[in-house]
Amino acid sequence: MNRFRITLLLAMLVFGSLLMAETSRALGLHFGTVSANGFSYRQFSGKQGFQATIGAISLGSDDVYFYSPMYDNYGGASQVTFTEDGHRANVNFGLNYLYALGDNPTGRFYLLGGASYLLSRIKQFEQDYELQSNVGSEDYYTILNNHPQRTKWKNEGSYYLGAGLGFELNLGRNFRWAIEMPLTLNQDGDIMMYIPQTGLYYYFD
Repeated sequence: MNRFRITLLLAMLVFGSLLMAETSRALGLHFGTVSANGFSYRQFSGKQGFQATIGAISLGSDDVYFYSPMYDNYGGASQVTFTEDGHRANVNFGLNYLYALGDNPTGRFYLLGGASYLLSRIKQFEQDYELQSNVGSEDYYTILNNHPQRTKWKNEGSYYLGAGLGFELNLGRNFRWAIEMPLTLNQDGDIMMYIPQTGLYYYFD
């Protein structure tokens, strides 16, 4: 988590200085691991630029089902609790630094680096089961009918750091299509090789 905070602080310092320079600005949609997914603001000041993206989505359903009986040992416990996930709400945001290596009427070739954060709020359902001994055969668990289902909320967070190359293709009429290929590192230190990112922007400056 410290790597993410340091990256975020450095990004805010760089982006603050860029806001004070003469700029070209754009709004659009971007989708990617390092960029985050959602509505995006992109700005270039000379060769340097940045991109900020934020989005939210709700997934899944609360229509969960607990099967009974459940055939397993679970250490011979007299009572166990099973959990099923219902719907979840995801919110993500990302900050990326951009540096143009080449710019012409066809498009812009650039380096990118940054981080994104994903927060998931998950509704979970719990159901208690009790052990049923079955002499001469496998024990099993059945739902405790006098223990109604319970609900709780679980929060999960994950972040991604990455850097790579991108190309912004000029489509005409102020529209540009961004295609990016970053090398990504997640919070567990796993390298996720070259997951493509893409975005569509309208430049109004």
